[in-house]
Amino acid sequence: MRPAPRTPPSFGPARAALLLETVLPACLLLACGSAPEGTSPAPAEPAHTPGCQAPASVSNQPHTIDETVALINALPKPLSLPCFVEALGRPLQLNAARSSTSAQPAVGDRSPRIFVKLDTLTLSVVPAGVGAPLLEMGEARPGLRSLKGELEFPILQVLPPSAAYDHASYDGTITKCAFCHAGEAPESFAWGGRGFVSQALRPYHSQQVPLVSVEAEAASCDPALEAERCAMLHALFGWGPSLGWDFPAELDQF
Repeated sequence: MRPAPRTPPSFGPARAALLLETVLPACLLLACGSAPEGTSPAPAEPAHTPGCQAPASVSNQPHTIDETVALINALPKPLSLPCFVEALGRPLQLNAARSSTSAQPAVGDRSPRIFVKLDTLTLSVVPAGVGAPLLEMGEARPGLRSLKGELEFPILQVLPPSAAYDHASYDGTITKCAFCHAGEAPESFAWGGRGFVSQALRPYHSQQVPLVSVEAEAASCDPALEAERCAMLHALFGWGPSLGWDFPAELDQF
């Protein structure tokens, strides 16, 4: 014989109250996609500093000097260098060196010169010292050469297209880069010949600073004591992952 169907159990007032207090909240949590027991929800990404995020109309990963100027012009003014760095898309590809013979010298291992690789463009910043206000730019060219550019921050107004080339100029016929980078020659299409191309260089291997140690400096930096240095380190490491990269081995060292 087929067994008679079971009658659902009846719930008295006390049992019904217990159901509302325990089972129903659990069901609501599951319906909302809560994390399984024993796991933690993924941490929320930090909100960007106001004005330090690229608008949707402009790339946050410039590949040329001209695109860098376009991103700078799209951000609110006055614009600090850490704010510009914060606006760059992540992950950042970084290389750090204690090279001191440069227009943008490092200040030891605590504040090395930090190179940011963006495809064909290399930017460099330093968290402290005389070079801290400068953004140096090198746009790759054939033959182990690069188009040079430089800007000094803060940026107070919209820049003309030639600004990065003009600031790198020494006397209108050569750039400040020519004293270290050999074979400088004008590049005619770079805003009326204002841009100059010269030898690309890399720091000596002995000058390399491990990226993990720079990240540690960012984590331990005290803004109450070193506000500007901490702002740059935080801009580099506080907004997403960073990856190490190496200069091409065929470049001459300096």
